[in-house]
Amino acid sequence: MIAKLFEVRETQNRGKGLFAKDFIPKGTIICFECEKCKVLTGIDPAKMTVKEKEALLDYAYRKKDGSYIAPCDETRYLNHSCNANILGTESGFDIAVMDIKKGEEATYDYRDFYDDLIMQCCCREENCCKEVTFTHPVPAELLKYWNEKTNAALKLVNKVEQPLKEYLKQKSIFLPLDDKLINNQIT
Repeated sequence: MIAKLFEVRETQNRGKGLFAKDFIPKGTIICFECEKCKVLTGIDPAKMTVKEKEALLDYAYRKKDGSYIAPCDETRYLNHSCNANILGTESGFDIAVMDIKKGEEATYDYRDFYDDLIMQCCCREENCCKEVTFTHPVPAELLKYWNEKTNAALKLVNKVEQPLKEYLKQKSIFLPLDDKLINNQIT
C-alpha cells in the first residue's frame, strides 16, 4: 500500500514514474506490502527468456525468499535511481530517505531486489552504477550507504506526519523506533 502522495506521469527517459503531489519530508513512510498485493510463487526465472523476465519485472519484484510481489497500487511505477529518495527497511516499510520536493520523481534503488537480470541504469546520478545488477549479499559499501540513509530517516519517523499511520498500526508495523531498531538495519 502506498501513501496517496504521488501521481503517475511520464518521465523523460524511463516511461511512467511517480511524482510528488506536495512536499514529502524525509522520514515519511511511503509504502508497505499489504494483503492486497499479490504474492507470486512457483516462478522459475531460469526457465524464462530475458524478454519474459523484463515483462514480469515491469509489474513485480523478487524477494529474498524467491517469491515475487506484484504491488496492488502505483508502487510499480517507482523507477530506479542510484541516489534513490526512498529505500526499504527491515521493519516492513519503505521510507523517504531525503526530502522529496513537489513535482520531483520518487525513486527506489532496485539493487535491493533479488532479480537475476542486468538492466541499463538511466538515473544519470553522479554515483550512477551504469548497469543495475542484483548482487547478494549486497556489497558492504552499498549496504553501508543505504543504512546511513535509512537510519537518519528512521530517527525522524515520529517527528513527521505519517499518512499511513493508521494502516501501519493495523498491521502492527508502526513501532516506536529506538536506537536498537535503527542500528539493526544491516542485514
